[in-house]
Amino acid sequence: MAVVIRLSRFGRLHRPFFRIIVADKRVHREGKANEILGTYDPLLGKANIVVDQERLKTWVAQGAVISASLTNLLKHVGYEVPAHGAGARKAAAKAAAAAPKKTVKGFVPATRRSLRKHAAKVKAAAKAAAPAPAAAEEAKA
Repeated sequence: MAVVIRLSRFGRLHRPFFRIIVADKRVHREGKANEILGTYDPLLGKANIVVDQERLKTWVAQGAVISASLTNLLKHVGYEVPAHGAGARKAAAKAAAAAPKKTVKGFVPATRRSLRKHAAKVKAAAKAAAPAPAAAEEAKA
């Protein structure tokens, strides 16, 4: 049974009001909830969300997943979001991307193109280092 912590809409038309609930993933939005953890009223000013943090952490520890919208809402309001909820993989990937990447590749054989380029450079360097033929004859005489 997959358990999810999400928002459930209540209120009348143009007056939204949400409950933060714990429910089975298969239950519809206003379906039967296992537990009500808090409320969210988007029409209020600063104090628009109330959450029981201890119960939230307990459910997450038991394997419940926090929905993406609720995770964003909790972060925006300033509540501490447990790491096991929605977006945990995303946060882990972000942390891994921030860490320096290893660039050790091991032995990589030279390509044909790079060998030809190197041979051309060596030939040009040897040609530049060798004295000109006219200058060599003058030096002998």
